[in-house]
Amino acid sequence: MTDAPEQRAIDVVRSLAMDAPHAARSGHQGTAMALAPLAHVLWTRVLSYDAADPAWPDRDRFILSAGHASILLYSMLYLTGHGLTLDDLRDFRQWGSTTPGHPEVGHTAGVEVTTGPLGQGIANGVGMAIAERNLRARFGADICDHHTFVICGDGDLAEGISHEASSLAGHLGLERLVVVYDDNHVTIDGPTELALSDDAPARFRAYGWHVVELGEVADDLDAIEGGLREAMATVDRPSLVVLRSHIGHPSPDVDTSAVHGYSLTDDGIRETKERMGLPDEAFHVPEDVLDLYRVAGRRGAQARAGWEQRLATANTDRAAWDAALAGEGIAGWEERLPSWEVGAAVATRKAGNACLQALLDVVPGLIGGGADLYG
Repeated sequence: MTDAPEQRAIDVVRSLAMDAPHAARSGHQGTAMALAPLAHVLWTRVLSYDAADPAWPDRDRFILSAGHASILLYSMLYLTGHGLTLDDLRDFRQWGSTTPGHPEVGHTAGVEVTTGPLGQGIANGVGMAIAERNLRARFGADICDHHTFVICGDGDLAEGISHEASSLAGHLGLERLVVVYDDNHVTIDGPTELALSDDAPARFRAYGWHVVELGEVADDLDAIEGGLREAMATVDRPSLVVLRSHIGHPSPDVDTSAVHGYSLTDDGIRETKERMGLPDEAFHVPEDVLDLYRVAGRRGAQARAGWEQRLATANTDRAAWDAALAGEGIAGWEERLPSWEVGAAVATRKAGNACLQALLDVVPGLIGGGADLYG
């Protein structure tokens, strides 16, 4: 169910998703509008984070693999108090802004990875889930205990990288990885049936994933939360949450390819805002909505404070922890690398293997492997 204050907040997110691409004359509002309820549930009910410290090491990770829907992420980062301003949303997709067309890590506070090439964010999520497991095994669950959430779409699942990474995630049983599949049946070219006919849930079950098929509940906050909680409680395997959404809802262009990547007209935006009971005013954010999200942005402050206390008193190698987070190797690591005479008959894969094995002892954060080419 959705109560009135939450519905009003979701509608404001949808409004921002229309206004920013319209002002920029480019962008993708359709997915952002459809997934506003999902984003609301994540940032107000599910994600463990503290907006005052976006780099808190034990925060839950959120990856928007469908990076073209970046205005959804930017809107949530602004509303929850991660440092973006309303003017940053007005500068969406402008040169030099902190809100580029696709999210960029290190450029915008709260963005975990750079996404845009479809499927890449799923692989990033698998890597982050592997890192979480490694750190938890080395330093304990009191220090490392978080989930990784990914939003992907049909385009992500059509890319080969998503197949390979998802297969590995199932093989490793990455139980703290939750991927939400935005099953909207539409791509920028038209209906998905033009190019896709595979059964994505069955494919992920074959990979060894737990699959939660939510059906037509894209506006039911409790049902969405229930699906996410089920995924988070699953042990020994990652989870795919399948959410049937309607791209561009509640605009007149709902369920069309046009609403995927072209900004709505003035009349279309006006009509949509009228349907939602919002004024015909660009970038309108009522104080009560902003307050609701700012409170949500602070909900993880106590958890972060407790984590900092546990870290300060933990019986662990603090220097090793800091080095792992920084991605640093032991001083002089270059000297550990093997060398060969010029012209030596050594296969490239063998040389690479020897170098990686040497680095494993001096770069604790390095994790690697191969499917069949280390022989």
